[in-house]
Amino acid sequence: MKGRYAVTRAKRIPILPTWTKSAFADTLPPSTTLFGEPTVSSVVRASRLDQDKNARFLLLRPLPPKSPVPLASLPPAQPCGSRPGYTTLSPFATRMLNYAQIITTPTADTPGTTILLHFDNQRYIFGQAAEGTQRAFSQRKLALNKVENLFLAGLVDWRNAGGLLGLILTLADMRAEINDATQQKKKPGPDVRSNLKIHAGKNLSHLLATCRRFIFRKGLPLDLYEVASDPRNAQGATSKPDWKDANINVWYMPVRSDQKDSPETRPRKRSHDEFRERNAATSLISRDEDSQKVTETIVTQMFDSNWTADALVETTLHQAKLPAKLFVRNGKGHLQVYTGPMPGGDEAVPDIPVLVRQPWPGATVADLPRTLPSKKSMCYIVKGNDRRGKFNPKEAERLGVAKSDYRSLTNMESVKGKDGNLVTPEMVLSETVPGSGFAVVNLPDTSYVDALVSRSEWEDSQIMKGVCIIFWILGRGVVNDTRLQAFMQKMSSMKHIVTSPDTCPNMVALESVAAQAYKLRCVDSDRFPLPAYNNKLSLSGAAAHHPSLYEIGRVGKTVQFAPRYEHQDDKVVPFPDIEKLAQTNLDTDVWVMATQAKMKISDPDFIAKVEKVEADIPNRDAEIISLGTGSALPSKYRNVSATLVRVPGYGNYLFDAGENTLGQLRRVFGDELPSVLRDLKVIWISHLHADHHLGTVSVIKAWHEETAKSNPSAKLLVASHIHMIYWLREYADVEDFGFDRLVPTPFTHFDPKTRLSERHMFSSQETEQFGVKSIEGCWVDHCFGALATAFTFPSGLKIAYSGDCRPSDAFVQIGRGATILIHESTFSDELRGDAIAKKHSTMSEAINVGRRMGARRILLTHFSQRYQKIPDMNDDFDIRRDIETADKTKSDEVILVAFDYMRVKLGEFRKAQAFLPAIQKLLEGAEQ
Repeated sequence: MKGRYAVTRAKRIPILPTWTKSAFADTLPPSTTLFGEPTVSSVVRASRLDQDKNARFLLLRPLPPKSPVPLASLPPAQPCGSRPGYTTLSPFATRMLNYAQIITTPTADTPGTTILLHFDNQRYIFGQAAEGTQRAFSQRKLALNKVENLFLAGLVDWRNAGGLLGLILTLADMRAEINDATQQKKKPGPDVRSNLKIHAGKNLSHLLATCRRFIFRKGLPLDLYEVASDPRNAQGATSKPDWKDANINVWYMPVRSDQKDSPETRPRKRSHDEFRERNAATSLISRDEDSQKVTETIVTQMFDSNWTADALVETTLHQAKLPAKLFVRNGKGHLQVYTGPMPGGDEAVPDIPVLVRQPWPGATVADLPRTLPSKKSMCYIVKGNDRRGKFNPKEAERLGVAKSDYRSLTNMESVKGKDGNLVTPEMVLSETVPGSGFAVVNLPDTSYVDALVSRSEWEDSQIMKGVCIIFWILGRGVVNDTRLQAFMQKMSSMKHIVTSPDTCPNMVALESVAAQAYKLRCVDSDRFPLPAYNNKLSLSGAAAHHPSLYEIGRVGKTVQFAPRYEHQDDKVVPFPDIEKLAQTNLDTDVWVMATQAKMKISDPDFIAKVEKVEADIPNRDAEIISLGTGSALPSKYRNVSATLVRVPGYGNYLFDAGENTLGQLRRVFGDELPSVLRDLKVIWISHLHADHHLGTVSVIKAWHEETAKSNPSAKLLVASHIHMIYWLREYADVEDFGFDRLVPTPFTHFDPKTRLSERHMFSSQETEQFGVKSIEGCWVDHCFGALATAFTFPSGLKIAYSGDCRPSDAFVQIGRGATILIHESTFSDELRGDAIAKKHSTMSEAINVGRRMGARRILLTHFSQRYQKIPDMNDDFDIRRDIETADKTKSDEVILVAFDYMRVKLGEFRKAQAFLPAIQKLLEGAEQ
C-alpha cells in the first residue's frame, strides 16, 4: 500500500495521506483513536533520532492534534491498486525512470505492435495485444507482474486482441501464485489483488464475455473502460485527460472509418438459436436490459466471483446434467461418489436426490446480447505528470532549513527556517518540468486517415504540450497515403515511428526456438526445416518525397522520458545472424552420432526392411507437422497445442489450435502457406482450454480470406464440443471471420457407461468435400467436454488424437487399429502424481495407450513447459527401453518425440527415430 511509515518499538504503522481505513486498521482494536488533522499538509512526519546512523527506530513527531478520529468512523479504503482511495503526497510525479519501448513489430508470429511504458512502480501496455504477445514478453525476459493497465489500440477484433485473453490468464495465475506463496509462508505481504484495467473501443466486454464458458479466474477484478463515444464530442468537453493515475494522463481518440456501413449487404448470419443446446441453461438475459451492463456483469463473474468448486447443490438424479461427478450421502450422512445407474443408460434410474457442483455463474448464461462490428479504431495521447524541479540543498542551507525538513520541501510542504522565516518549496526547487509523452495511432486502412488528421487534439496546445513522438501502427498501404504523409510533414517537430507490414521485416522474433530449430536441422535436415524469415527492410513503405519523414519501428527501440529525454537506439534488437546459427559447430559426439544415423538410414538393408514392414501402411506420404508441442502457456521453446496432418489426395487436418497457431504455420510454410490454407478441410478442437483453441479464429479467418478469392463456395468443417460452436457464433458478432462458411459438427451426447460419443459418418458427397469417412469421439477425463477422436479415411488411414486426458479405455476402443496415435505426454513418469492430479498422462501411459490400440506410429507431444527443450528421458529408463527396443517387442511400432516446427511423414518415422540419440545428446544440459 502507498504511504509513508512511522516506526515505533511497539508497531509499524503506515501513515496515510488521507484518513481512510486501510489494511493495517484490521490489526487495531475498534476503539483505537487516531490524532492529527486529516489533510495532506498535516500528515505526521518522521525523523531519525538525533540523526544517529545507528538508530534503529523512528520517532513519531505529529503536528498538534485538532480533533481525534475514531477508527470505527473511518470510511473503508479502496482495494490496493485502485488508486482513488489514496491521495498522493505531491501533485508532481516522483523522480523515477520512465521510458517507452517497442516489444513487438509485425512479423509472422508477432502480428501486432506492442509498446511497454515503464515506470519504476508500474508498467503499462499500449498498442495491440495480438496473438504471440505474451510469448514475446517471455523472449525479451520482461515480467508482466507490474502491469495494471492495457490500452488496446485499433479495432476490437482478433487481430488486435487475440492475445488479450492469454495475457489476462497469465496475470491472474501470477497473482494467485504470489498470494499462495505469501499464505504458505504465513507472513504478511502486499495485497496483489489489484484491478486490471483494460481500455479499448466498442465490443471489448462482448469479446471477453463470449469466453464465459471456458475462462474462470478468481482474484483479478477487471475494470473495463470501453469507449463507446468520442469524449471530445461530449457536451462540455474540455482539454482534461479522459483517464489518469499517479503516473500518466491519457486522452482517448476514437477514429471512425469513412466507409459507409451497409448492414443489408452483409451475409446473413445463422440464427443463434440454430446452435443452442436443447436443454440449455436458463438465460440470465432479458432483452430489455442494458446490453453493456449485462456483458460487464458477466465479465465480472468470470474474473472476480466468490464461486468455489466445493459448492454443491442438490437436485434429482433424473435432472442431473451430465457429464458431472455426482455425490450422495450415505447412512452416516457422509458424502460419497454415486456409482449407480445413470440417466441415458440401459438400467432404470432411481428417483433419489444427488449433489452436484454448482457451475460458475458465467457458464449459466445461455445468450449474450447481440452486437455489430465496430468501425472505430482507438488511438491515444499519453503524457506523464509534471515533475517537480531539482532540489537545491545549498539554497535550503542558506535559508536556514534543517536537513530533516528537506523531504518536506520536496513533498511540496512549506517549513520554517532557523530564524522562523517561512520557506516554501518554490524557493528551493528549480522550475517544474512539464510532463512529456507520445501518441499511439492505429489506422487499419486508408479509410481512417481523414478522421485522424482532422482530430481537434492536434490543435489543442494544452493537450499537445510535451508530446514529442507518434507511434504509428498502420495497415497495409496506409504509410504511402499522401494525406498521412502530408500530416507527418506538418507535424515535423515530432518524431514519427512507423510499424507496418509494409515497413517492418519478417525478422525472427523468437530467437530461442529458432536457434533450437537451426541446431536440430544440423542433426536431421529432412525433419527440421529452417523457419521462414526475411530481414530486409521493405521498400514498399519508403517515403519517396521525404526520406527522413519517419523512422521504421524496430523491436527494442526505446525512448526515455525521464530523468532525461533521449532515444536509446543501442537497445534495438539486432537481426539474428541466421547463417551463423544454422552453421553452429556441433559437438564431436553429436556429429558422430548424427553421421551414424545418416549412414544407418541410407543402408540398403535398412531401406529394404522398412519397405517390407511398412508395405501395408496407407498414405505413407501423409505428413505430420508439429506446430505447438507445449502445454498451459507459450514458452520460449514451445508454443501451445497444434498439430497439422497433410494427407495428399484428401486434404489438410488441424488438431487443436492454441494461441498463435497461424504464426507457427507462417514460419513453417512461408510462401507455401496459401496452398496449405486452401487445402484445409477440418479443424478438430479437443476441449475449451485456452492453450488448445485460442488460435482457431485467426486460422479460420486466414482460410476464409484465402479461399474467398479462389473458391468462395468452399466450406470448412469444425468439429468439437457444442460450446466451441457457441463461442465461434457469438464472436462472429464482433467481426466477420468466415463463420457463415463453416460446417459446425458438434459433439453433444455420450454413453455414461462407455463414455463413447456420437460417431459422425459422412456421405460420399461429404467425403469428397472433406476427405474423411468418419469422425468418432469419446469423452475423456480432463475437463468438462474434453474429447478424444479418431479420423478414418477411405484409404484405411486412421488418425487417433488424444487432446488432454488421463489414459482412456474409450479412446483405446475408438482408436483401435490406428495408423498413427498423437498423444499428450505432459509429464515424465516420475511426476505421475502430478499427472493424476492435473488429469494428464505420463510418457509411459501414452505409449501404453498406443500399444493397447495397436497404433503403428506414436507421436508424443504436449509437454510440460518445464521441459523447455526436450523431455527429460535420461531419468526415465522405461521410456528409453520402450523406444530403443520397440522392434524387439512389436512387429512395427515406432515412437517419436515432437518438437515445434518438426515435419515427419508416416513413412519416415523409422528414419526420424534413428536421430533421437543425437538429438538427445545435442540438447544435454539445455536450459530446463
